[in-house]
Amino acid sequence: MRAPREMRPGQLEHELELARQVQRALLPSPLPRVTGMHLAAVSRPARIVSGDLYDSIVIDPERLAILCADVSGKGFPAALLASQIQAYVRATLRAACVFNDPSLGPIPLQVVSLLNAQAADRDAAGRYATMFFAELDVSDLTLHYVNAGHNPPLVITPDGISFADLTTGGPPVGLLQDASYDAGALQLTERSVVLIYTDGVVEARNPDDEEFGLARLIDICRMADRNLDVLLHTVVKALDGWRGDLEQGDDITMIAVAAGDP
Repeated sequence: MRAPREMRPGQLEHELELARQVQRALLPSPLPRVTGMHLAAVSRPARIVSGDLYDSIVIDPERLAILCADVSGKGFPAALLASQIQAYVRATLRAACVFNDPSLGPIPLQVVSLLNAQAADRDAAGRYATMFFAELDVSDLTLHYVNAGHNPPLVITPDGISFADLTTGGPPVGLLQDASYDAGALQLTERSVVLIYTDGVVEARNPDDEEFGLARLIDICRMADRNLDVLLHTVVKALDGWRGDLEQGDDITMIAVAAGDP
């Protein structure tokens, strides 16, 4: 058997950069456009590659699927599983749309249930992923969703922050093979914004080892510009200021969707 060749100086850095570029290319860019909806997203890995992911897939001219997930652990193992989850979600979503069987429940329920059965059936070194997967129908502004152990999103309305209890779902994907899931539904209003985020946002720590916390995120959302890109930029800037000279400790991912004109 031929002995493995040693990497040349700079080769490892080059391959790491290629891995980062491949992962970035898997994120939707530009974000899809659906009449009556507006989207914005940001993802900043703590290392070269990320265990977080977001995605948005057009189902039809009036429906959009939205995904935000966070794989346990960091580095390449988490990034690899994140890429596998994204690919499986897209394949399962296509199948659910082709078969179009309402008796199986809303599309998010079908996708997450099948994904969990697939993920829990393989040996992934005990890895799992929290996930928020939703379908927004612009025709009636209904958000159907499954929350698989993920941070509940914030709903921002023209009147302020709505503490919608977007927790219906089940355990993280891949944690329990026989897990069952439920789907929730939320009726949005015109100009509502749904902010979905990973725990790297609220768990970011400052030099005094204090968490950024949900309350600070809510305060930013109350005062931020209604433009989604500006909103996400404001949150990221606040997190950078909160950490100070500390390195980013966890991946940070946010995806925001606005119904109607934000």
